[in-house]
Amino acid sequence: MNRKKWSLTPMFLIFAVLMCLMSFISIRYNVYLFIVEFVVSLASLAFVLIMNLKFRKYVRGLIKGAVERTADVDKIYLENFDFPIVIVGPHNDIIWTNSSFTNVLSKGKDPIGYKIDTYIGTRRLRDFISKKPIKLKLNDKYFRVFGNLSKETTVLYYIDDTYYRNIENDFYNKKASVAFVLFDNADDFDTDSDGETEGEILLAVERTVQKWASENNAMYTKISPTRYMLIFEESAIKEITEGKFKILDTIRDIKLEGKSATVSIGIGRGKDSIRESDMAAKKALEMALGRGGDQVAVSINDEYEFYGGVSAGVEKRSKVRTRTFAGNIKNTILKADNVILMGHNYSDLDCVGASIGMYSTITKSLNKNAYIVCNEKTSNARQLIDSAKENGLENAFITPAEGLKKINNGTLLIILDTHISTFIESKEIYEKCKKVIVIDHHRKMVNFINNALIFFHEPLASSACEMVSEIISYIGDDYLSGFEAGALLAGIMLDTKNFVIKTGVRTFEAAAYLKQKGANTINVKRLFSGDIEAYRTKSEIVCNAKVMDTIAISHANDGVQNVRVVAAQAADELLSFEGVNSSFVIFRIDNKTIGISARSYGKLNVQVVMEALGGGGHLTMAACQLEVENQEIAENMLIAKIKELRKKGILK
Repeated sequence: MNRKKWSLTPMFLIFAVLMCLMSFISIRYNVYLFIVEFVVSLASLAFVLIMNLKFRKYVRGLIKGAVERTADVDKIYLENFDFPIVIVGPHNDIIWTNSSFTNVLSKGKDPIGYKIDTYIGTRRLRDFISKKPIKLKLNDKYFRVFGNLSKETTVLYYIDDTYYRNIENDFYNKKASVAFVLFDNADDFDTDSDGETEGEILLAVERTVQKWASENNAMYTKISPTRYMLIFEESAIKEITEGKFKILDTIRDIKLEGKSATVSIGIGRGKDSIRESDMAAKKALEMALGRGGDQVAVSINDEYEFYGGVSAGVEKRSKVRTRTFAGNIKNTILKADNVILMGHNYSDLDCVGASIGMYSTITKSLNKNAYIVCNEKTSNARQLIDSAKENGLENAFITPAEGLKKINNGTLLIILDTHISTFIESKEIYEKCKKVIVIDHHRKMVNFINNALIFFHEPLASSACEMVSEIISYIGDDYLSGFEAGALLAGIMLDTKNFVIKTGVRTFEAAAYLKQKGANTINVKRLFSGDIEAYRTKSEIVCNAKVMDTIAISHANDGVQNVRVVAAQAADELLSFEGVNSSFVIFRIDNKTIGISARSYGKLNVQVVMEALGGGGHLTMAACQLEVENQEIAENMLIAKIKELRKKGILK
């Protein structure tokens, strides 16, 4: 109706306004003439406006009269209902309402002649013409709205659902969510402190968790000296989640000799029973620990949300645990007919080096047939593969197609340096093998391989080669050659950036062990050498970088040879500049895929950024692939994601 009122307004309304404006021209020639013209123009304008108001009133009366004359019986019938009803014309104009609609929805004002848009939210009128009601919230009330089409009009029925919605919301808000809290670096204080100080730290953490539970009206119980169980209401969890789990920062403020206490928290949310929530919370806690600890993992609708994880983590791996895993891996290998070793696609020195180390032990110490599945054309460790073939391992490497032919019911597949099925060299081999072992050090992702017989995961290990070196030392290392030890050392050096990033005591112990086994550091260094053209390309990438708030972003030109290796090296190089805490190098993989290589010194968690874009990795080293057309789109997505994560408080 509002739109039609303008179209029905007499055109001389426009001329009246123009007359007022034109009268000002006369003031230059005759003031009296101007006054006469201006008064006449104002009178005309006033007359037009008054007539327009009368015309609008007439039209509304005409509509009312038409409804009363044509549907008098229906009107009386609909008026008797105690819930709001409205009849809408063909142009979305309200042409009739019952008194309930006027009182409840339009708050006593006559809505006839106005658009229905105010009373249907963001929906379109035709959306209501269905068998299922549409839920709306109007004037702080909840309604289920049914629609009925009748010739050129639409009738909407508003059923007040507020009482039942409030009951539903109250039920949902009081739903129980189980949380497990683990003081995950308690051993660090136990090792370095006396008993009295250790007790003070434990007590401080416990009191902080108790206070957190009390503030949020949660039930609290202590399971062990370092583990606690809490039960929250959903409304409390929602509020805590919106606050980004400030409990993590509060716990970090508990310090001793420069070291901060940290906790890992697993929460099972939105489950139908306490038991289901309990199981989900335990799995969530495992996920939080698998990602390095000092964070919260929330399980909701079979998916995970993560908060925290900004610290690099403190090495707290147990040699007893490694020895146990090594024994289990050995027994599983001995029961297998043959073994296939496989890493991630676009394999690197860590992946191939770990495979060579395991191959040596399996074939020489355990006398089992083994094969390393690797796509040499796409591998980033071709120098190591070529060197391996020159050192007696020419029959060790096979293609994925050849690997499929080696599989039988007794074949064991060992996946190295990844725990994600979509990242492995050959998904067909993984799906065909019935027995699987996973050995990986990357922070745990949600879609991990969950059918492994043995899932040996150490997120605080520097590399897969470090883990394999320790496994070999327990399984049998009598036949490990100097070259094979060097291959393992090369993998450690790659992932630690020559023992700068993510190194712990065990890292240096593994390096010393490999050196003792004959690893030649000069030969290892040669595996990292590149040609002069690659160096020029890397220098060009570094020179073209732009820095935004301590973040360096650069691009590699399309068509660069070994672009993955060059991009990774350029990202490492960018960290050496003052004022750069993290770096991202964007490069083209193929016509439909753009890759991003990310590095940092730990102030910005690049793993969180890359995971949000579909990739993964570590706090200091990560990567992802994007199905986009060009690098500019990828850069915009990267910048937008960093801003989003900072706005949410996930990145600092």
